[in-house]
Amino acid sequence: MLDRISELSRETVRGEPTIAELGTGPLESLLGDEETTQYVLASTSAIEHTVDGQTTSIEPDDGHGAYVVVTDHRLYALLGDEPTTAMVTLALGGVTQSTFDDGLLRTTLTARTPAESVVFHPIDAEQAAAAEAYVDRVGSCWSELSTALDDARAGLDALREAIEASETVDRHRQHARARLSKAYHCATQEDDAPTAAMRAQIEPVEDELDRLCAVATADEVETRLEAARSAHEDGDYETAFETLVAAGESLDGASEIDDAVEDRFEALRETHDELAATFLERAAQRCQDALDAATAPERVDAWEDALDRYRAIAAAGWTAAAGVTEEMVRFQLVWVVDRCVGALSTAAAELAAQGDERGEGHADAVDYYERALERLRRAEQLSDVHPEAGDSFADRIDALETKAERAQWQWGGED
Repeated sequence: MLDRISELSRETVRGEPTIAELGTGPLESLLGDEETTQYVLASTSAIEHTVDGQTTSIEPDDGHGAYVVVTDHRLYALLGDEPTTAMVTLALGGVTQSTFDDGLLRTTLTARTPAESVVFHPIDAEQAAAAEAYVDRVGSCWSELSTALDDARAGLDALREAIEASETVDRHRQHARARLSKAYHCATQEDDAPTAAMRAQIEPVEDELDRLCAVATADEVETRLEAARSAHEDGDYETAFETLVAAGESLDGASEIDDAVEDRFEALRETHDELAATFLERAAQRCQDALDAATAPERVDAWEDALDRYRAIAAAGWTAAAGVTEEMVRFQLVWVVDRCVGALSTAAAELAAQGDERGEGHADAVDYYERALERLRRAEQLSDVHPEAGDSFADRIDALETKAERAQWQWGGED
């Protein structure tokens, strides 16, 4: 292979070899893994290399030429008499400016980075123009990719710090995702960009983001489960079930990242299912408490509490947790409403009867009638919201309001 490069070098001095004659095989010893040659430019002139303002002329020995090799990752400048060593190597992503000048006397290709530059005088102007356009185009992709990945890594650092400090992570998570989206755009925006190689640089960053997001999700689920438990104990059933359902949805969408995170998710799923089962058992127990209650007020209180629980379950969008489907919850809610309306109606009738026993002129009669009206109005409210619960209570309410007004008037008149 090295002999072939030397032979090409001597051919360059003797005449103008075509790209087909130069080929890419002899240059493969220079390339990194997954690096592919795009252009090979030959010259009989020296390579001008400038570093920090100091220019060095790199000249081949007599009888050999000089080459610039453009790959999908880098630009190499080498001499035909030293084919195993690149005299200059520039990463395409580091090239801030590339120019092509096809002058009357000679063609010039220039590539610059912030620290150095290479000036080369190729024999084939057409290929040099194509190579310069490639360096400019794909170099921009590499440069933008590097910036996007640096931003994404900064986002990962901020996300990691937020997780460790138990702070909100959404902003950092969204920022890192947006930067990775930009990185993927860089890898695919040009048809001749080395998409596979670019994706290979993106994937480790994306994997780390996925892992950190999984950790953050686990933290959020753990916090939600504790909040659901606390809210349920405080009687805030709406918050309890909304939070529990949200935790379950997060667990359903959790990705398998590694064994440690997956083990944690599995433990959280067990906690979620235990809480769901406990919450449902307590709701069912309140129904049983209502059925077993010895007095009308106890029955009403138990049914109202059960109703609050099942309404909260239905409103939260329950989805088959603990083996209870949304349809089962709706069916149970209808039954609880019906029983609650019945209990309210019975309690109202008992209170109205106690008012009647005392007589319309008795001071306590008004109180009994008012309390009976509260029960009936609550029953009517439930019937309006849930028509399947029973008939209208309008006539009974009208009759009780008349009794209450008359009792109030007579009791007040006696004074």
